Amino acid sequence: MRAVKLTSVAVVLLGFAAYAIAEETSGTIKTVDKSRNEVVLKGVVKDTIYELGKDATVWLDGARVKLTDLGADDRAVITYEKKGDHMIASMVRGLRKAQETRGTVNDIVNDKNEVTLKGTVKNSTYELDKTGTVFIDGKRMSLKDIHPGDEVLVTYERRGDHMIARDVTVTKRK
Repeated sequence: MRAVKLTSVAVVLLGFAAYAIAEETSGTIKTVDKSRNEVVLKGVVKDTIYELGKDATVWLDGARVKLTDLGADDRAVITYEKKGDHMIASMVRGLRKAQETRGTVNDIVNDKNEVTLKGTVKNSTYELDKTGTVFIDGKRMSLKDIHPGDEVLVTYERRGDHMIARDVTVTKRK
């Protein structure tokens, strides 16, 4: 009886160990190596190498790009899974001119092409650029498909008093 319990526990634990959980990290790019299909982030003590998975996507300032479009000193946010000693990236979001923010949608004004995020003190409004993109569940959609209460990631540039969104990605539906 005891052996059966230990075996069951071992199977459950192995099941959890096999289940990879995506993590996210950010930093400054040290190098990009197309031949090795990897990005190296500068570290305080040690640099970290992220290998791009076969279906990995690469973005720069909210636009989909090739790995070689990223460069040293670009800021990056990397979504990855640890597999043994390797960090396998599923997405690299480079930021050179743009910034990113996350928030909950308060309102959408379609005729002005704007999305407003709830703020602690005041709300922030982002105007979607003419060439800007909207993604929901990995599919290209439009601003009208976003709803109040959705959680989003916005890649934007500040232009004077305006914040111009290059990309709005719904990360969680209400």
